[in-house]
Amino acid sequence: MAVQSLILLIMPIQITSVNRTNDEYDNPYLSINSLVWIDDHTKNQGITTRDVLFDWINDNGTAYVVDEEGNKAKLLTATTQNGYKYVKTAFDETQSDKLLSLLASK
Repeated sequence: MAVQSLILLIMPIQITSVNRTNDEYDNPYLSINSLVWIDDHTKNQGITTRDVLFDWINDNGTAYVVDEEGNKAKLLTATTQNGYKYVKTAFDETQSDKLLSLLASK
């Protein structure tokens, strides 16, 4: 699956899996370097880097993950103190994050 641009997508996308690096990070979201998605409307699929997805969501894109019970959790954007962009589903660490529970893509 090739890395695709999200610029033309206007429908929500579901994140189905993630690709992680083997590097150690204090922030577990930074180990996610790309996300695998499917467009709700067209059923097109792609892989997009974390930074590109961050920018797309901030430009009014909508992405979500589905948990084991079928509940949707919308992705939010966040930035570390050092300026690294990432996406997550939880507002804070008091809730479990559905994105971190996704399996790595094969």
